[in-house]
Amino acid sequence: MNLVEYYNSNITAIYQRVIALYNKGQPAYEADVATPKLELIPVPKPGDKLNRAVYLWTIDCIKQLEAVVNALIDVYNDNGVIDYDVGDTPDVDLWLPERLAIDDLYIAKLSDDFEACNKALDGLDKNLQPFLAGV
Repeated sequence: MNLVEYYNSNITAIYQRVIALYNKGQPAYEADVATPKLELIPVPKPGDKLNRAVYLWTIDCIKQLEAVVNALIDVYNDNGVIDYDVGDTPDVDLWLPERLAIDDLYIAKLSDDFEACNKALDGLDKNLQPFLAGV
């Protein structure tokens, strides 16, 4: 598995969904909300193998991903775009790599991070639907 490509492709897809949900939610916002410009953190040149700089890059990527998704959750919560049976959408809390070893556990936890983000975005989209029904 190409770890850098795995990060980049999943994070890019999630960022695209976040931007789409910012734009899609505009009719429900009580005030103007600017759609952020989201960019991947450039990967350091790893050379022949992954190194500490790439390891630190992976942590930065996950921290930024968590911040981006939670910022959208905050916008939706602040504007009342919630499931009224449940209340505010909780923030996502993503796993951060704590070691250099890339094994099955690492990949599974990383996959769980991406799944958690997509699940949160699915929930936000579902919460938005009643607001768009009258638009």
